[in-house]
Amino acid sequence: MTDFLDTFRGTVNTWECDDVGHMNVQFYVARASDAAFYLRHALGLSPSRVRAEGRAMIALEEHIRFHRELRAGDIMHMRSRPVELRDRTMVSFHELFNSATGETSATVVAVSGHFDLAKRKLIPWPDDARALAAPFLAPLPAHAEPRGVEREKRLPDLALADATDFIEIYRGAVMPWECDDFGHMNSRFYMARFSDGAGHLWQALGFDKRTMQEKRRGTVVLEIRLNYIREVRSGAMLVAKSTLTGLEGKTLTFTHFMFDAETGALVATGEAIAVLLDLDARKTVAFTEEERASLAHHVRTLA
Repeated sequence: MTDFLDTFRGTVNTWECDDVGHMNVQFYVARASDAAFYLRHALGLSPSRVRAEGRAMIALEEHIRFHRELRAGDIMHMRSRPVELRDRTMVSFHELFNSATGETSATVVAVSGHFDLAKRKLIPWPDDARALAAPFLAPLPAHAEPRGVEREKRLPDLALADATDFIEIYRGAVMPWECDDFGHMNSRFYMARFSDGAGHLWQALGFDKRTMQEKRRGTVVLEIRLNYIREVRSGAMLVAKSTLTGLEGKTLTFTHFMFDAETGALVATGEAIAVLLDLDARKTVAFTEEERASLAHHVRTLA
């Protein structure tokens, strides 16, 4: 049996939960970010060595499946291991558990890179990291494999000017406290902007908050792939725009694009599967025929 590393342990705080009543998606990304520090350390990249040698490990992509809800007060822990060590990048696997029940809450498959902090570019992994990773390497378990969103896929590299008819869901700036010890915005805050903007997206598609509350319905993400395209530093102005690219059964597929508002360059993308949730039964619900007909008019195909 392949060994795992213990990489996170904690509790879900009330302020980490959203209006649907469970831990917001950004904090799953935050837990994977925390775990990456321990995984990096296990490969010989300790905090002191990172500081001394000026190299680190950065996130390039994360594919997340949300298996079961975590609510305020739930205790949780994460186990991690490398899956594949390539020349300059690594595929790793993180599994977040409800510690009280032992059930899997989420799986995260991450692609990260070995990064030169001075030159701001990827560099080959050292031999000692390869040796330390070897005992942990093994294929992904079946429950971490994609269902509706492919891994290691990139959306079109659009510029802000190419997305004029997309739905704007976020506009704001990057604060210093959102940046990590490598000097760029932590992965949690990419996800936070897509999540915080979701209400604007659903509103534009005809699902206003008041009507949803009256019907006791909410919206949740089942699966998402995040691609980190370019570094974002403190003080950057960001704009996120989204569009509906799929409608099948109970699920919608959204694509999110985040841009540097000053340069117009694409800095991150997200591709997500979302559903409606019955807030009392805690089960997914189907769209009505009227809702499906209305949503169909918004579906677009990306080139």
